Amino acid sequence: MKYCPHCGKPVRENAKFCPSCGETLTVSQDQPTTNTNQIKGIYDSATAKLNQYTGEKGAVKVNISDLFSEVFKHHSKKEADAIFIAGTESTTPALADVSDEWAKPWLFSRILIGFLLAFVVLLYMAVSFHNDKAVPGLILVGAFAVPFSGLVFFFEANAFKDISLFEVIKVFFIGGIFSLVVTLFLYQFVTFSTTSQYLGVLTLKDSVSIGVVEELGKVLIISYFISQLNVRHILDGILIGAAVGAGFAAFETAGYIYDAGSQLVAVAILRGWSAIGGHLVWAAISGGAIMIVKRDQPFKFSQLLDTRFLVFFILSVMMHAAWDWDITILGSAYLKLILLIVLAWIIVFVLMSAGLKEISRLKHQPIE
Repeated sequence: MKYCPHCGKPVRENAKFCPSCGETLTVSQDQPTTNTNQIKGIYDSATAKLNQYTGEKGAVKVNISDLFSEVFKHHSKKEADAIFIAGTESTTPALADVSDEWAKPWLFSRILIGFLLAFVVLLYMAVSFHNDKAVPGLILVGAFAVPFSGLVFFFEANAFKDISLFEVIKVFFIGGIFSLVVTLFLYQFVTFSTTSQYLGVLTLKDSVSIGVVEELGKVLIISYFISQLNVRHILDGILIGAAVGAGFAAFETAGYIYDAGSQLVAVAILRGWSAIGGHLVWAAISGGAIMIVKRDQPFKFSQLLDTRFLVFFILSVMMHAAWDWDITILGSAYLKLILLIVLAWIIVFVLMSAGLKEISRLKHQPIE
């Protein structure tokens, strides 16, 4: 079976045109393996279908090596400073100067390395010198390393550069804390199974309840900041969502590490690397989805009932539920987490692609 590279629909092996979208198909002499073809076809079909809910068409193509190509290059302090001062009144570019090409973030990797070095030094202090005063720092650094570094990635990827780092950090702290408060309030209306209460094993119903409550709690806070900052673009929504999700993840993880006792380091490492595909990304998806239905209109809670938003919100809830559900894939809990991380980022890339196409469309709109 062959798949159209434009819309992802299955086509005949020798077809020259796609019967669904009319795209001209090229015939290669060196056909990829069947498995590779099937995976690519599934990816193209899934992203094309999901892309329809953003208002765009076709499969989403992301060149990962190009996206992270600047990470391994040398960059000056002046370049870093230019990124950090973006979003102010004097540094926000005009629409004509906004690029609709995929960004190539790199500063986030330096921040992550800084966090990791700090974690190693604090761990050495705590273990080798038996210095208990290093433990609070170890908890803080372990909890904040990946969520905050991931947030900087989204800050760099916001092509509009119209939200300052000060605003992002404010949303990170205030949004993260208040989303936890709202979540705790919503938990008052949820009853968990006896299996969960007595054995600590989450059933599917328990996991779905957690997913709904925590994702809804974040959405309410994301909605507030989107309204308060009066943003108008999909990439802005993704950034605000990521800020709330990163704050939620950092403070929640700090609590889990604190409660881990002798397993403190193991919990910090596990929740650290897996944070790259958890609350940070689920909230970024919700933030981008809100902007798909809001655009340049004032925010209204009725917009959260729009099918286009609900599709992405339900996906976030389902991924969250699968994350917490006590099941494995091929006997490995880590494999489950990795697959969910990949899935979450594919959805984020679909939204980011729509955000970049939005730039091109805005540039071609007539000036009123």
